[in-house]
Amino acid sequence: MGERTPLGRITVLAPGGVGGLLAGVMARQGHPVTIVATEPTAEHIASAGLRVDSGLLGDFRIGVEAVPAATEHADVLIVAAKATALPAALARVSPRLAVDALIVPLLNGYEHMDLLRAHYPGAHVLASSIRVESTRVAPGHIAHTSPFAALDIAYSGAPADRVETLAEALRAAGLDVRLHHDEAGVLWRKFHFLLPTALVCTHHRSDIGTARAERRADLLGVAHEVEAVAAARGLALDTARVTAMFDAAPPATKPSMLRDREAGRPMEVDALGGALLRAAAEAGVPVPVTERIVADLRAVDAAG
Repeated sequence: MGERTPLGRITVLAPGGVGGLLAGVMARQGHPVTIVATEPTAEHIASAGLRVDSGLLGDFRIGVEAVPAATEHADVLIVAAKATALPAALARVSPRLAVDALIVPLLNGYEHMDLLRAHYPGAHVLASSIRVESTRVAPGHIAHTSPFAALDIAYSGAPADRVETLAEALRAAGLDVRLHHDEAGVLWRKFHFLLPTALVCTHHRSDIGTARAERRADLLGVAHEVEAVAAARGLALDTARVTAMFDAAPPATKPSMLRDREAGRPMEVDALGGALLRAAAEAGVPVPVTERIVADLRAVDAAG
């Protein structure tokens, strides 16, 4: 599955749209990659390989080692589970197999950082965010539909040379990677764009093109509330920049939370909207637009 490279062994936990895409492009570059997934998915990928369809990175199928529980030490652990499945997913990779590893969490929100650092106390957990539209259309089959795949990674106190080696390997695989010294900025700048689009598109059951035409006030309302909460935490965000991102996004773009609602899966309402409500309550900042939409989406989730 690829000879050992300077980056070492890459373990990808949860090969959904994001994890599967990264596993595929890194394995294609010759890195030793192990996918850790549920038993049926691991069995399928181990026998049939991983298929990636991408207008940006190419269409390919590649053999990748896939197991239901990690057995080898990871030098890089990419955690790409949904927040709703994270505790169960983490049980598949023992902390002893991630000692000194670079952990790259590509989850929505920011509260997962504390959870991962508590679960993997011997590892380096890097604040990371990804901007991509990539979907698992079937086990081991990934459709990357956005004309971009951009990663922001903070050094987060890890050895700089190892973080830079990781960034170069990801760039060589075709990703746009930027490194930062500002951990909170990496997490909250993505949150500033993601929360309004996830909540409003999911609530309206529409792509971003429709939401920005029909629910623009709510998109901007949530974005301003994120900016206000971040300001109370000492972090300056720019809603004008995020508004430009809303308007530049391909109209057919759908956030993963909307795809979960369409498929009848549990939604990341608490990891995203709940996180802002908790931070707002702590800071004493009113967030009425977010509160209203979160309440409605929690009711949808509760109804099953």
